[in-house]
Amino acid sequence: MKVFVTRKIMARRRCNDGTDKGCSSLTPGQYSANKTNDGALEILQSSGEPLYLLPFIWWERMEMGEIMIS
Repeated sequence: MKVFVTRKIMARRRCNDGTDKGCSSLTPGQYSANKTNDGALEILQSSGEPLYLLPFIWWERMEMGEIMIS
């Protein structure tokens, strides 16, 4: 799926074992994404590790118009 970010938002980074690595920002633009088993969006980046948006965060951001999913 495609995710369009219209405003700068914060997303979580995870290690492969599921542990948290802190936050990174997503700049406005288009990203490819996958939905994980726990409902999070895995934002794939051209370089580096994927970023994750938890379900309650991306639903709120969609309502505010900061994220569009197609």
